[in-house]
Amino acid sequence: MPPAVTSPLADERTVSSGHAADLLPLERVIAQATTVLRHQQVPEGYWWYTLEANETIGAELIFLEHCLDRRTPGRWARLARRMLDEQGPDGSWSLAYGETGDVSATLECYVALRLAGYEKAADALVRARSFIADHGGLNAARVFTQIHFACLGLVPWSTPPSMPIEILLLPSWAPFSIYAFSSWARACIIPLLIVMSQRPVWPLPIDHLVEEIPRGNGNGRAGRRDIWAEFFRWVDRIMKVTHPFTQRRPTRGVAARRAEEWIRSHLAKTEDIFPALAYGSLALAALGHAEEDPSIAKALTALDRFQHSYPTELPALPFSTETDAAYAASRVTAGESAIHQQCCISPVWDTPWAMCALRAAGVPADDPALLRAATWLLSQQITDCYGDWHKKNPDGKPGGWAFEFENHYFPDVDDTIQVLLAIHGTALPHHQVASATARALDWCLSMQNDDGGWAAFDKNNSLAILNKIPFADHGACLDPSSPDISGRMLQLLTRYGFTVRDRPIMRAISYLRQTQERDGSWFGRWGVNYIYGTWAVLTGLCDIGVPADAPEMVRAAEWLASIQQADGGFGESVESYPRETYVKGSSTASQTAWGLMGLIAAGHGEGPVAAKAARFLCASQGIDGTWNERACTGTGFPGHFYLRYHGYRHYFPLLALGKYRQILSEKNT
Repeated sequence: MPPAVTSPLADERTVSSGHAADLLPLERVIAQATTVLRHQQVPEGYWWYTLEANETIGAELIFLEHCLDRRTPGRWARLARRMLDEQGPDGSWSLAYGETGDVSATLECYVALRLAGYEKAADALVRARSFIADHGGLNAARVFTQIHFACLGLVPWSTPPSMPIEILLLPSWAPFSIYAFSSWARACIIPLLIVMSQRPVWPLPIDHLVEEIPRGNGNGRAGRRDIWAEFFRWVDRIMKVTHPFTQRRPTRGVAARRAEEWIRSHLAKTEDIFPALAYGSLALAALGHAEEDPSIAKALTALDRFQHSYPTELPALPFSTETDAAYAASRVTAGESAIHQQCCISPVWDTPWAMCALRAAGVPADDPALLRAATWLLSQQITDCYGDWHKKNPDGKPGGWAFEFENHYFPDVDDTIQVLLAIHGTALPHHQVASATARALDWCLSMQNDDGGWAAFDKNNSLAILNKIPFADHGACLDPSSPDISGRMLQLLTRYGFTVRDRPIMRAISYLRQTQERDGSWFGRWGVNYIYGTWAVLTGLCDIGVPADAPEMVRAAEWLASIQQADGGFGESVESYPRETYVKGSSTASQTAWGLMGLIAAGHGEGPVAAKAARFLCASQGIDGTWNERACTGTGFPGHFYLRYHGYRHYFPLLALGKYRQILSEKNT
């Protein structure tokens, strides 16, 4: 009979003087991190850090500029320099730092480097071709890579899946309406419907490139095999065969005009994600508009703003510490600067988190830095635009916040939660915030889904069949409820006077109990992954009054303790998404902070497991007052797109250690 497994929490003792002695550096660590965070605030009041993804973003910028005939002198070489810095030893490019290579990312980087002037005999390209050949070749490319390559003449337009542009003529309540897709999918699909309808080709000035790229065997990615997926594959084949005969349908022109109107109206008020801006420009170019077109110019200006150079042209906020700058300098050939193309920018996300970290560290509510930040956030509230969310939520009134400086059509619940939490912790006069907070709370409540949870951008956006269509090989066409946002909503509503007797709270708790994983964790949609989700839910349940001995709290705390690593830290790989279970990764500062805060929320902040996590954070702080973290701990699309938020290593450890110090102070008192 196997021995019984003893939980790390089974014989937990409260923090003794011995534990406290190990944490003598706590005050110094918090003071140093607070100084760093204060220094990083922009004079206008906000915080804004680099948002790093994979190198397909830089490659696709090169593709876009080629199609627009917009080659900026020197830019392609500097984008290529960045790509070469990030190439893996096996010749591949991965979707996240330290992870295995991805064939689509490698294909895109390979073609971009050739377009930037690198010869096929270059060692980097020889190794890349070898990886591509060993991993399925061109036939293994994902849909978006196929579309890019069709635009460049590398594959025929019959390669990517078809989607009729007439889908735009369906009413918003129809099952296959464009508003049944997630906001990010919608912002990409609508311009791509024009591109796929027009089927433009902007040939590359490289001889025999098609023959040069390993094609692989078979007919591409295996895909999902169920009755609906097979049905949609047959529909796709029929649409491809009939495409030449449908070009002159009257409905096609009507749909194309509607798509163009949608693109122009959204570009006028958004600084959205890279694909939406790039595809919007590409669609307008396919219709014959030049770079000088106002909508294209607006999108390109935003994309230019998403760039930063390093190390010789170091702007104010790409690398926030000397540690990052030194790393960049070590990776770039002397005398050269590389360009990193961000996929998006995150000032409205970074700012309230930085504010909450400072408050947890003991910065008073009336501190001028916090008041400046809160005032800036209030100026960013969206009250004048009924965005895309209004199609599924016709009774709601605008009042949320977006992720970026400008994105009026796509405010999101997650950002709005954090802004309201941050503003609530400042000493701004009541008359200055009352109207804004009331309006934002009403908007958040109106966005609650029928299952009791909350999603990011849309309401009841969960038609699972859409992820079966061939176009959706990334599996991210939907925006359903997620435990992390729902748990954070409980935390927010508690701050504003809601209790467990209120119906929205009861529905949310029911949703969270139903979505708890068998091992006790919760899935994290917007952070990697189960550590993030478990922390967010535990915090919400704790704040709303669910006791620490409730079964769901106990199971979650046991799970957190069970995955703590020998060094005291917490770490999780992005592989946990495709495997649908926790996959251990190296300990990181942000994930350790989430684990520590989860333990505190579950009632174990005074025990040795939490103390061990706090010791890890204290010991791993750098001499510059912050933490080093290269891993992607943020999530764009699970399984396909991950993010390294450069701000996470600054504000999350400080937030966690501030909360931990408060636990110790309360115990001593």
